[in-house]
Amino acid sequence: MFVIVLGFVLSPLFLTSNGTPCRGSELPCNDGKCIDTTLWCDSNKDCPDGSDEAYCRKNSFFDKNPNRCSDKFFKCNDGRCIPLTGRCDGYYSCEDRSDEKYCPSEAFSESTSVSSANQDPLTKANGSNDETGIDFQPLFDPKIDDAHPVGHFDRVANVFSELHRSEFSLQREKARKWIISQRLQNFGWGSETPRALTALYLSDVHRAERNETDMLMVKQLEVQLALDIARNGTKAMTLTDLALYINALMASCKDPRNFYGNDLVGTLRYSVSYAQNVGKFVNPAVYLTLCLNNYITYEDMKKLHEMLYSRNAALGRIDIHALSMLTATCAFHSNKSIAAETYEGFKRQFIAKLKSKDFTGNVYEAALVMQALSEAKLDEMEWKRSDLKKFLLTQQHEDGSFGCILATYLVLPIFSGSSLLKLGENCNIKRTTGLTPIEVLKNAKRQKIHIQYSLNFESLAEITQILQIQVAEETNFLDIMRLAQEINPKYRFLLDDTQEIPVVYSIGDIPNDAEKGMFWTLHVASTSNRPRSDLGRLIPYHGNIKHLLPKSGDELMFWMKSI
Repeated sequence: MFVIVLGFVLSPLFLTSNGTPCRGSELPCNDGKCIDTTLWCDSNKDCPDGSDEAYCRKNSFFDKNPNRCSDKFFKCNDGRCIPLTGRCDGYYSCEDRSDEKYCPSEAFSESTSVSSANQDPLTKANGSNDETGIDFQPLFDPKIDDAHPVGHFDRVANVFSELHRSEFSLQREKARKWIISQRLQNFGWGSETPRALTALYLSDVHRAERNETDMLMVKQLEVQLALDIARNGTKAMTLTDLALYINALMASCKDPRNFYGNDLVGTLRYSVSYAQNVGKFVNPAVYLTLCLNNYITYEDMKKLHEMLYSRNAALGRIDIHALSMLTATCAFHSNKSIAAETYEGFKRQFIAKLKSKDFTGNVYEAALVMQALSEAKLDEMEWKRSDLKKFLLTQQHEDGSFGCILATYLVLPIFSGSSLLKLGENCNIKRTTGLTPIEVLKNAKRQKIHIQYSLNFESLAEITQILQIQVAEETNFLDIMRLAQEINPKYRFLLDDTQEIPVVYSIGDIPNDAEKGMFWTLHVASTSNRPRSDLGRLIPYHGNIKHLLPKSGDELMFWMKSI
């Protein structure tokens, strides 16, 4: 009798206009249509009746219930309302995430054990709340989704087992040697340097010490990246290229948040947010890089969710799904960006995708799927990992490669017991000084400007050194000083970079003299505020020399003078 009453209560909440329920990843409109949960309160009317934008006003000081929602809705803490089906469904439908708080920890109570005995285990895992009469539907329900055919694999008992490095020592070393053999004379691999370096480090994660060759390879990576930045700036770089550079820096234990003064992770975060705002597609590999740097957002996870459930053929590719799965695993384990129920939904949808066809794929897809399955540790897909392992082993060529740099980069970490999620895992990153490599300063492709940099001892009438120097636009003064000391040894300086504002305490082997009260002080004269020969208009500069960007025709002088 109870079950009949429960079904009667739920029918207006869960069924569409034609009597079929909305999927676990959808919310019902007032007219019975279903829309993706990510479209609710997104400022666009996606429901035919516009109901998805009718309950989106937030609390104010004077009105704590601005939308006056009925009992068919759940009111978020911030005042917005969502259909009751969105409560505890594993997805954050409320902007403040209050819809996933205080959800039942146990799926079914003892009182419902008889009626639930014949339920599908995936549905049972999400369960229901008898007290409120709300059914917590799974994110992926095989009973209502034809993408999940029930086959003999569903009945196979599988137990996840880790791949051990020792099992694949021969294959791994052959692949490593092949990558190294492809290295150019400058210790790089051209445009494939980020991937090649990442593959080498991910396949050798237990070796803590780095030798001279390692340092030369990393140096080449830095020079290539710095030259790319000098030519075009980080904003002109594609998101995927910037993400690959960040991954390689992490793999080599360099700090991508301070690459010679550039916060590459911050730049990537800004660029991704901009792309989202203008409706551009962002590759899940980019979201993975953000996650590895603890910079993934709720909006990012919504976009990944949209990819998983999209009917777009391009987004339905198995490699795109594998990258999305890797990112979801990262988000769940690293910073809990998604709820456990949401993560389970990602896994179920990924499993459904793999089971929807007899997938073997090519070496590129197979490697990404293998990485995703290994990190998600899916017992029910152990048969697939076994098949993929055998398939990938057959793809290794006599020379040790798996066909090319890209394929070897994707496969090699697998046979090292690693994956893209292990980037930077064994690093103790030391913060760098933020200095641009001197090679880049000398070869910058940007427009050049003329700067006058001089040294003075005690009196303005005793200028001992004047240097006319040509530098790229937007070069900070600290880098100009470094170029100057390359040109003239008398400009060699010592810098204390441990303070918030760096201090130059010696130039030309003449240090600050506290006893005599003599200190090196920077003075600046800009063409915009003085006649060219008016040295009396030199103004002391007490800011950060890393942030000082001289303009064409400016004069800068370090003056040894008393306080």
